[in-house]
Amino acid sequence: MTTEQTDTTLILAGDGYQLTISPEAIARKAEILTKSSTVTHVASNDDSSAAQRHTRALAAMRNEVEKSRKLVKEPVNRIGKMIDAAAADFLVEITAEEGRIKQLIGNHAEEVMRIKAEKERIEREAFEAARKAREAAEEGGIAAVIAAKKAAAEKLEASAEVASTRLSDGIRFAWDFEVDDIAAVYDRAPMFVTIEIKRALVLSHIRDLQEADADVAAALADLGIRAFKKPIVSSR
Repeated sequence: MTTEQTDTTLILAGDGYQLTISPEAIARKAEILTKSSTVTHVASNDDSSAAQRHTRALAAMRNEVEKSRKLVKEPVNRIGKMIDAAAADFLVEITAEEGRIKQLIGNHAEEVMRIKAEKERIEREAFEAARKAREAAEEGGIAAVIAAKKAAAEKLEASAEVASTRLSDGIRFAWDFEVDDIAAVYDRAPMFVTIEIKRALVLSHIRDLQEADADVAAALADLGIRAFKKPIVSSR
């Protein structure tokens, strides 16, 4: 795919994804930067006006490049979305079947682990019974000796049962988690939680306070936010 855009700063050319920048754009960039480099200080309103002429020129080129970038990138994005959609549609049944079988395998693995845990419990009980029978046999008596041998045999049988109960090859259990109470997690282990300020909502709230002629700085300070005004330089 070769896409050329002669009226833009950026030109996408070659076999699909090679990006070139027009020589005219490179020359204009150098010219603008050369002129803007003369601004070394702003000490008066006249200096400010002169400096803003340069920021407008810089912003104009930035906007040109941004428009060109979007224009050149759009067909690539469109094709990329088509590829993603086609692949996703094709794989719907494959993904569902893979998930179904993995769930069956997982269910079996969980059942094996449940059975193994039960057999391990029986093994522990057999070990304890064998220990007690051995201690009783040491005190004498034919019946105690017979009971000790029987308990020892049951212990070996229980151990064999545990050893024979194992997961299929290719299956392992890995830890995962679900959050029951995010507030509790933050209270006890804040390093596990990310908190981000909703900047757009805060700015909207500031505009509402300003329209209501309220003390913006004080109102935001009560919320733990330092509000202040900063200079905005127009690019128009």
